[in-house]
Amino acid sequence: MGEDPSSDGLVGGTIFVRSRNIELLIPCERLFLKFEGGNPTGTQKDRVSTAVVQNAAKMGYDEIGIGTCGNFGASLAFFSKEFGLKSHVFIPADYKDSRVGEIQEYGGIIHRVDGTYEDAIEISSEEAETWGWYNANPGKNGNSEVSLNAYAKISVEIFTSLGRVPDIVSVPVGNGTTIAGIYHGFKYLHDFGKTDKVPKMIAASTLGGNPVVESFSRGWHLIRDLKPDEIKETPINEPLVSWHSFDGQLALNALYESNGLATYVSDAKMKEFARILMQEEGLSVLPASASSLAALSTFLRGAHSPQICVAILTGRHPYYIHNNHKNRNAVNSHLLNRCGI
Repeated sequence: MGEDPSSDGLVGGTIFVRSRNIELLIPCERLFLKFEGGNPTGTQKDRVSTAVVQNAAKMGYDEIGIGTCGNFGASLAFFSKEFGLKSHVFIPADYKDSRVGEIQEYGGIIHRVDGTYEDAIEISSEEAETWGWYNANPGKNGNSEVSLNAYAKISVEIFTSLGRVPDIVSVPVGNGTTIAGIYHGFKYLHDFGKTDKVPKMIAASTLGGNPVVESFSRGWHLIRDLKPDEIKETPINEPLVSWHSFDGQLALNALYESNGLATYVSDAKMKEFARILMQEEGLSVLPASASSLAALSTFLRGAHSPQICVAILTGRHPYYIHNNHKNRNAVNSHLLNRCGI
């Protein structure tokens, strides 16, 4: 899977904890939470941005561009600074988020563009080509392969912690890269004889619209885009909503190959399970990150055999996002204490 895409050991090795309280509510035999909010900028995006920035530096670039709605931009700006690169972050003009200020604090140059997230991707790619920057967007410069390998490390960490492969792994899905990478990691372990199976993958996304869930729900094996006017973005579902999933085909393949499931989750359910995570385990997550737990609950209603399950929690609530990565140990210590570990 390539070399470890970490910077000074800051990325990965995130909290993995059994949730005895919530497993009674779902229910399942054993429920484990993989909390990616323990990464320096608070989301799983740090795994990819370290790998992408490292790739850009190795290729001799000194500037890098990305289209984003916030999390990836903050992560890329942070690690670009770590590697001595100048970052250009393209964000939809009407998008307002505290991470914009954070991006600027990390030295990122903000470019406002008219249109959607997908438009920001397209424009940033064009600008990267024009000015000779590294294009960090999905599907460019081999970024999909780099991203898959980065997210595959999540699977290795889960397997190492459990000592076995779980029966089910549930993942929030937007572009599809995270779930595809996690599946890639489990498949790697299986293909090299480390395990005897791969887990069922569950894709959790928003009622506001997502091509991975829509295509799977209709039984399509080839991903199909939605129409831009079909999606409905809200402050809750923004990390998940999409009319075009850049790694959607890889995500769809993972679902079919693992005999998995894709399901929509309402904003209300995301908020409900985010509240449950705080109440029962002291973890403050973005509601969109809690979609994995909500989807797992839906799946297990029809399950009759005992299941060992993992819910991937992709990002912490902004309250816990610190501008200085040196606070990471303090943040993790705080969360471990609240989890009773």
